[in-house]
Amino acid sequence: MTLNSSDVKTSRRPWLPQLRSRWWTLLLGLSLMVNLLIFGLIAGQGFDRGPVGRIMGASYVQLIPRRFLSDLPHERRKELMAIVKKRGQELRGLRQNSFEAPLKLAEVLEKDNATAEEVKAAIDVFTVGSGSLAASGGAVVNEIVSQLTVAEKKSLAAAIRERATNRNKSRH
Repeated sequence: MTLNSSDVKTSRRPWLPQLRSRWWTLLLGLSLMVNLLIFGLIAGQGFDRGPVGRIMGASYVQLIPRRFLSDLPHERRKELMAIVKKRGQELRGLRQNSFEAPLKLAEVLEKDNATAEEVKAAIDVFTVGSGSLAASGGAVVNEIVSQLTVAEKKSLAAAIRERATNRNKSRH
C-alpha cells in the first residue's frame, strides 16, 4: 500500500504559514520578543510618574551629586537648574575649550625648543583662571548653594558624604 499526499493528515492548522525551517521560527519568535520588550519599555515610561526629566547640566557642577538634585521637589530642582541653564552657553564653550586644551599642550610639547613657561601656560589654560571649566562650574555651584535653605544645605552635605563613601567602597 502506498501513501498519497492526500491520504496523510497533518495536525497543522491551515491558517498557519508553512515555514521552511525551525531556524526561521526561532528567529521570528526572538524578533517578536524584542519588539514586545521595546514596546513595553516605551509604554512603561508614562506609567510611573510621567517622563523622567533629565537633570540638564549637572555634569558642569560636579560638586553637587545628582542624587541630591533628583531628591528635590520638581519645582525646586527646576528653579536651581535654571542657574545652570542661564550660564549653559558659557559652560558649553568652556567645555569645548577643555577638549581643545590637551591638543594645544600637545602642540607645545612637539616643539623642539618649547620652554617650561610655554608648557606651563598651555596647562594653565586648562586648570586655572576664570576661563577654566572648573572655575566657572565652581561659580555656578556657589550661586546654587547661596540659594539653598538650611535644610537643603544639610541634605546636600549628606549627599556629598554618601557619594564619597560609596566611591571609597567601590575602589576597595
